[in-house]
Amino acid sequence: MKWVIKSKHLNEEKKIIGLELQDADGSFDANVRWDGAMEIHIHSITEEYNQIADTIHTSDIDGLIAKLQGLKKVCVDYLDDWK
Repeated sequence: MKWVIKSKHLNEEKKIIGLELQDADGSFDANVRWDGAMEIHIHSITEEYNQIADTIHTSDIDGLIAKLQGLKKVCVDYLDDWK
């Protein structure tokens, strides 16, 4: 997945302290701070063609990824034909 930098936030010393990012197809965007805190927006469309925007806040991206991988494993182990 390729991410596009939409905006850079600089401090007084011109050091990057935040980024606004978006994936290539626009379904994900994120506001990321220098300290690891981030807000992730997930844009999707339901089967009824309703637009949904979910937001996740985290300061531990590795922990979030680990939790999601664990969730996926349970789904694969218990749900037949789960993708």
